[in-house]
Amino acid sequence: MRFSRVAVKRRRLSLTSLIDVIFLLLLFFMLSSTFTRFSEVDIVAGRAGKQASVSKMPDVFIRLGKDNSWKVNGAELPQEAAVTELQRLEQAGAKTAVIVVREDVTSQALVDALELLANNSKLNISVAG
Repeated sequence: MRFSRVAVKRRRLSLTSLIDVIFLLLLFFMLSSTFTRFSEVDIVAGRAGKQASVSKMPDVFIRLGKDNSWKVNGAELPQEAAVTELQRLEQAGAKTAVIVVREDVTSQALVDALELLANNSKLNISVAG
């Protein structure tokens, strides 16, 4: 006796359920993640075509070091003492400051310095490279 096999027709794989699962996972991760707001530092660029006047020198000269040391008007100070010195110079009448950045200073160190100065003084800050 011979039995013939009945060919079973395979159903096509439906991707609808897979798309639903991916959408639910995406929704879950979006709702469960936390969103943080990073602090902002305002940077104002110079105007095109405007020439800097030679007679207008900054009141304070700051050079950032790679190990959180600052030079304020030539005096090397740690970061906390530099902020205190800048506040003293501001009370003495200083209005403008220039931060000089060298190759060994990271951009994060520059942003940290700008944020620290923005929070602790009202000096008009310029950045030079």
